Amino acid sequence: MDEILVYGASWCPDCRRAKKFLADQRVPYSWHDIEGDPDGVRVVQERNQGKNIIPTIAFPDGSHLSEPSNEALAEKLGLQRQAMQHVYDLIVVGGGPTGLTTSICAARENLETLIIDSKGLGGQAGVTERLDNYPGFPEGIGGAELADRFVKQAERYGVEMLQAISVMRISADSGMTADGDELDVETANGDHYHSRAVLLATGSSYRRTDADGRTT
Repeated sequence: MDEILVYGASWCPDCRRAKKFLADQRVPYSWHDIEGDPDGVRVVQERNQGKNIIPTIAFPDGSHLSEPSNEALAEKLGLQRQAMQHVYDLIVVGGGPTGLTTSICAARENLETLIIDSKGLGGQAGVTERLDNYPGFPEGIGGAELADRFVKQAERYGVEMLQAISVMRISADSGMTADGDELDVETANGDHYHSRAVLLATGSSYRRTDADGRTT
């Protein structure tokens, strides 16, 4: 086995959540719907002491997670969710093209920069199959490849990047500096980071119709 295998069922909300999490992080996986699949049921039961617990996610190292939270998946995948330090010149909330581009420009000016993204670095561009309208690529470019290029360029300039972690609160922290203009950024795992400037680059989300019978 050289890929992640996800065993579940189409009616299972935790299965849909796990699949979306993996897709957001651009982690390739193979989906196995155990409904009507005796082999899939057997794998699930073998890994869960005879119980049908889904999703069951098997990893290339032979380990598995049963009905994992997003946090457990992030830890297993080794995603960076905690920064190296607590004070930065600039914190960017959102790791899409805007946030990544801004972080590169800031880091080139020797500003200590941190990106915090609730999903996967690259934003919607990263999960788009192909981009044909992005300047500089006359033949088009795959969204994942473009996002990877953004990330590698940001890494080159020393930008720290956290993913799969949400920002819960941004507030003024008058105790950090004499003039009281420091901002406190609190993440979902309770960590606090401080910066004189915070850029909100949270991107967009698709508007969904309220029509009867719509799919999500």
